Amino acid sequence: MNKILGCILIVASGVAAYAISSIYPALNALFIALIFGIAFGSILESKEMKALAERSLVVTLPVGIILYGANIKFPLPWDFPTQVIILTFLSATLMGTAVYLFAKILRVREKLALLLACGTAICGVSAIAILSPIIKPKKEEFSAAIIIITVVGLTGALLYPFLGYILGMSSKIYAFMSGATLHQTGLVVIASKPFGSGVLQDGLAVKGIRIAMIALVALLVSFVYAEHRFYIPWYVVIFLLVAFLTSFVLPHYIVNMLKPFSTIAFSITLASIGFSVNIRDIQNIRLSPLIAAYLGWFCAIGIFIFIMGWVL
Repeated sequence: MNKILGCILIVASGVAAYAISSIYPALNALFIALIFGIAFGSILESKEMKALAERSLVVTLPVGIILYGANIKFPLPWDFPTQVIILTFLSATLMGTAVYLFAKILRVREKLALLLACGTAICGVSAIAILSPIIKPKKEEFSAAIIIITVVGLTGALLYPFLGYILGMSSKIYAFMSGATLHQTGLVVIASKPFGSGVLQDGLAVKGIRIAMIALVALLVSFVYAEHRFYIPWYVVIFLLVAFLTSFVLPHYIVNMLKPFSTIAFSITLASIGFSVNIRDIQNIRLSPLIAAYLGWFCAIGIFIFIMGWVL
C-alpha cells in the first residue's frame, strides 16, 4: 500500500472516531479509533500497512499523549467536602483492587490485569492509553483492555438510571455513584443527564477527582513496573505538565480550542495501534478478563451503595 494513502487512512480513522464521539458521547473517541484501526487492518491484511502504523507510533504516541493533557482538569481540593474526596479515593482504590484480584484469580495476564484495574479505577480508556507506555503491555493486551473497559462502562451507563430509580437514591447519592464508579466522562454524562443539570455537574465534579489520580497512579505504576524505578516516559511527564497548565494557568477559551485537536491527535494514535494489531491475537485472550472486570466492578458497586446509604 502507498505510504501516503496509508497515512491518510490512519488520520481519517482518528478524525472519524472523534466525529462519531461528538454525536454519541457514550462512544469514546479513543475506543472508536482503535476499533476502526483493527477493522481496517484486518480487512486490508497488508504487512506494509502494519509496518507503517508501527513506525508512525514513534510520532503519534508521544504527540497524542502530550496533547491529550488539554482534556484533563485537575480539581482544587477545597472545592469539595472532605468526605467526598475520601470516598472517591476509596471507591477508586476498591474498584481497581477488586478487578485486579479477580483477574489474578482467573489467571489473567499480569499486565492486562493491571490495565483493567487502572482503567476501572481512574478514567477508562484514557488511563489505559496513558499508562501503557509505562506498563508496556502487548498490543493485543492493550486493545483487549480498551474494548473490555468500554463494554463494562456502557453496561453501567445503561444500568445506573434504572438502579437509581429502583433503589430510590437521592440526587446526591446518585451523582456520587455515577462520578465515582463509571469508567469514562462521557458515560457519566449519559447516566446523569436524565436526572437534571445539578446531578450532571456533581457527577462530573466527582469524576474529575478520579481523573486527577492519574498523576499519582503513574508514579506508583512506574515504581513497580518501569525498567528503572520511578522512570516515567518524557511525554507522560509533559502530558501531566500540559494538564496542570490547562487546569490552572491557561484561559478557558484557549483550553476549549485545544480540546478537539488533542482528542483527534490521541484518536489517531489509537488508530495507529489498531492497524498494527492482529485481531487473532485479541481473540486468543478469551473471556476471563471481561469476567474479572465485571466481577470487580459489581463487587465495588455493591459495597459502596451500602456505604453511601449511611455516609452521604
